[in-house]
Amino acid sequence: MESKTEKIELLRILKDEMKPAFGVTEPIAVALASSKAYQAVGGELERIRITTDPALFKTGLSCVVPGTSKTGFATAALLGVLVGDPTLELEVLKHIDEKSTAKAKSLLEKGIVDVAIKEGEANIYVEAAVKTSRGVGRVVIKSTHTNIVLVEVNGKVIYKKEEKKEEKHFTINSLKVSDLTRFVEEIPFEEIKFVLDAVKMNKELAQEGLNERFGIGVGATMSTLIRENKIADEPTTSAQILVASACDARLGGAKKPAMSIAGSGCHGVTATLPVAVVAERMNIKEEKLAKAVALSLLITIYIKAYSGRLSAFCGCAVTAGTGASAGIVYLLGGSDKQIGYAIKNMAADVTGLLCDGGNFGCALKTSTGAGAAIRAAFLALKGITIPNDSGIVGKSAEETIKNMGKISSPGMVGTDKVILDIMAKRIK
Repeated sequence: MESKTEKIELLRILKDEMKPAFGVTEPIAVALASSKAYQAVGGELERIRITTDPALFKTGLSCVVPGTSKTGFATAALLGVLVGDPTLELEVLKHIDEKSTAKAKSLLEKGIVDVAIKEGEANIYVEAAVKTSRGVGRVVIKSTHTNIVLVEVNGKVIYKKEEKKEEKHFTINSLKVSDLTRFVEEIPFEEIKFVLDAVKMNKELAQEGLNERFGIGVGATMSTLIRENKIADEPTTSAQILVASACDARLGGAKKPAMSIAGSGCHGVTATLPVAVVAERMNIKEEKLAKAVALSLLITIYIKAYSGRLSAFCGCAVTAGTGASAGIVYLLGGSDKQIGYAIKNMAADVTGLLCDGGNFGCALKTSTGAGAAIRAAFLALKGITIPNDSGIVGKSAEETIKNMGKISSPGMVGTDKVILDIMAKRIK
């Protein structure tokens, strides 16, 4: 493939996958579907039925809906109907206010929302059926959190997204990791500068987590531990605090967006903030930071192409953490070989960190991923790496990434089902 085509496609992928997300994307996808279904049918709300795939159910069940103290899909669905703007996609609940949250709470107590799991769906799937005085509006989202494929009103299809015919098209994992490095190295700063918006937005979210207590306050408490001289004030700790604070805020219902990547705000946080911390500590200029962040985001997307949009392992720590580690090596002048070293170090270190759904523990997991990312990068820059063919580490960065994907699926499918069973029984 010609370099010019690669550049166009990689820029397109970055722009498509980088989206502001107001709230955790799984309950927000439910809010989006409900909002669109209600918009289609109108009338006085009577009942809502939400159906999701197992992985989305697991990931979104315990997240606090932004601007509320409530977790779960029922609250998200109600707010989607009451105040949602489907044109805003992942920011569908951006206009939430006290009046709408109070009304949602009242409706929630009446038990008008049913939530079910659609077994056998291996990809993102959300179905919202909103019953009103005018009938039933039904919306289906598939494959990505904002991809509306069907809108029905009283059984009549008013929109159906046509499936594209099979054709050869560009995929990021048709490239090597070194191709991604070459892309960020050669692209002019002005064309890639937009990724710094992700750094800015995610820093603001982290600051919100430091200023206000959300979740269990992992980041804010770690910051206190520095002041008490119980942990050191150094780049690794700073990155862990920022990432944890952003995730505290995000999972705890803060009314601030994260810049998501590949459908996840916490991925976006973990892929950007550790790189930014190292750049600040080392006084590295914006241009180099933008290129390093772009590489981090692209490698995160690259790994997701193998592990899946919703992975059985903690994608925030494993996938985005690996992206961040590669980005840090590039930021500090490392070679392609050393970037590969960092990827192998991360694969050997954190791949087994499982995902038990979005919850307050995500602040701990992402903090672990951020710390591992910096350590793996610093070791790689000293020439330290896991030898080829050790465990899941392959002969190359690409083979190692493929193996990471296999650990998620099919490797951890059984584990994922056990976790889901534990969570589903608790709800029942």
